[in-house]
Amino acid sequence: MRLVGILNLGSFLSKVGEMSPRGAGVYIPPGTGGISPKKKTRPPKSHWIRGVGVFWLAGFLFWGLSYGLCRYQKGMLVHLKLENQRLSARIEALRKHPELYEEIARKKYGYVKENERLIIFGKEKRP
Repeated sequence: MRLVGILNLGSFLSKVGEMSPRGAGVYIPPGTGGISPKKKTRPPKSHWIRGVGVFWLAGFLFWGLSYGLCRYQKGMLVHLKLENQRLSARIEALRKHPELYEEIARKKYGYVKENERLIIFGKEKRP
């Protein structure tokens, strides 16, 4: 305890029981009990509303993303089915008409038959 600022020691000693735990010189009236303990406070009622809102938002985002993913996958499925049909038709054509192999070899790989010449025209370089 600090005794600075107390002039009358008798009045000080009579009020020792009523002094503040923060230091001397602060008078606490009788019956107030000094420093009151912190009261436990309940969260406001709006916390459950926020919780429900966050839960709803998370559910909506999950539903929206899963719905978008489902639409994307359905679109890809249609695209892949069309691609599969196109390739199946190409395979069937190659099975029925073996001369298509020669056409592919000439166009894609530049093959030529005997006594044929292959002339490749390149891009002109301008000066």
